[in-house]
Amino acid sequence: MKIVKGKTGLMFRLGALVAAMLLGQQAMAEGTRAGTTIDNTASVAFEVNNIPQTAEASNTVSFVVDRRVDYTLVPVSTPDLEIVNPGQNDAFVDFLLTNTSNSDLDFTLALAQETTGNPVDGSGNDSTDISNLEYAVSLQTVAGGDADPAQLGPQFVDDLAADQAIRIRVWGDAALTMTDGQIAGAELTATAQDTAGAALVYGAPNTDGLENVDVNGNAGVEVSVDGFIVDAAALGVAKIVSIISGDLGTGLMLPGVVLQYEIAVTNAAGAADATDVIVSDAIDPDLTFLTSATLPASAFTDIQVDDGGGPVECTSSNADNDGCEVVAGALVVGDPVDRPITISASGSYTVRFQVQIPDPATTP
Repeated sequence: MKIVKGKTGLMFRLGALVAAMLLGQQAMAEGTRAGTTIDNTASVAFEVNNIPQTAEASNTVSFVVDRRVDYTLVPVSTPDLEIVNPGQNDAFVDFLLTNTSNSDLDFTLALAQETTGNPVDGSGNDSTDISNLEYAVSLQTVAGGDADPAQLGPQFVDDLAADQAIRIRVWGDAALTMTDGQIAGAELTATAQDTAGAALVYGAPNTDGLENVDVNGNAGVEVSVDGFIVDAAALGVAKIVSIISGDLGTGLMLPGVVLQYEIAVTNAAGAADATDVIVSDAIDPDLTFLTSATLPASAFTDIQVDDGGGPVECTSSNADNDGCEVVAGALVVGDPVDRPITISASGSYTVRFQVQIPDPATTP
């Protein structure tokens, strides 16, 4: 019975030893750096008639830990697109490149316009291009301080350590012709390399003797898209003319007829505020602008404006600093200081004035 018990105890100890070795190997391999040499030697302890004997050692089995190519490239702000206004320069979005492999890596980068119709960061589909796309890499990793990338900075990522992240900034200029709600996507591609800047080989030993395994199945290439959404005023301008008097009941544009022009400026729902609005109109030289002294039976003086809160009068003299004037036949309403005009989304601004078709100096 003692022999049986001894064998049972030996088997238990061997099983426990093997289990411990296996668990130890698993724990060590998790996150072990690529290129690390792993040596394993088994040892067998035993007894004869309850007398401990010299342990027997196996041969040493060695292998080198291969490289797990694993990293992420994502927009820093998601799913929010960067808001830009028409004419705005150097707007930017940031991407975060994180190395989650078991090896330091280099990365080459490429930047392109997103294809029209493709989704952009979950916020909508690409509908336009932003001008002058460029990118640069931060000089520090996130853990090292994450300095803001500077324009004309590094164009590649050098020796990004395992479990480290770095920012990449993409700049662009918004053209004046962009319209409200348009989306411009920027596509950034990162390709993993070894720390010597050599391409990684998959399915065969690399130049450094390691096997490379891309856990994402992308052959070491990751693509991410972020972009810009245009916030613009969407103004519409309409001008109408109506006969006030002097047509002799004919409804015809006869000499002596007094006409009223109305210019209506509207801003679309959901659009950005239009600020410092200036309305101008070059009055035809064959018409006579009617001032407060010449208006016949007018309901207002020189010019009437209405921002939606009711009509307000202003004069055409450029000496009263009321933001309305007629100079050299050109009517101008609006001034950043004297009459600042803002038209908000769904808002409007109306300008009215009157002119007369003069009688000819000589009757034909």
